[in-house]
Amino acid sequence: MKPRLRGTARAEVPGRLLDLSLGGALLHLQVPLPEGEIHDFALDLDGETVWVQGEVRRCREAPRGGHEVGVQFVGIDPRDERRLKAYLQAR
Repeated sequence: MKPRLRGTARAEVPGRLLDLSLGGALLHLQVPLPEGEIHDFALDLDGETVWVQGEVRRCREAPRGGHEVGVQFVGIDPRDERRLKAYLQAR
C-alpha cells in the first residue's frame, strides 16, 4: 500500500467583503469553503488589517459567479476587536 498524506494547506484567496458586523461577515470568494471549517481571515478596513478566525456557516454559489460565504467570528484579538468596533461605528 502506498503511503498517503492528509492535512490542510494554507493559501491566500482574494475576496470581497459584502457585509460586516461584530459577529461575522459575508464574503464573495472565487472558491467554495466547506461549512463548519474554521479559517483565518485578514480584513482590510480602510488600510488597516484586522485578523479574525471565522467558522464558515454557509457557502452558496453567487448569482454572477464565485461563492457567497457567510462567516461567524469565533476568535479575535481584543485589539483587533476594538479596531473593528471603531470601524463599524464610523460607518
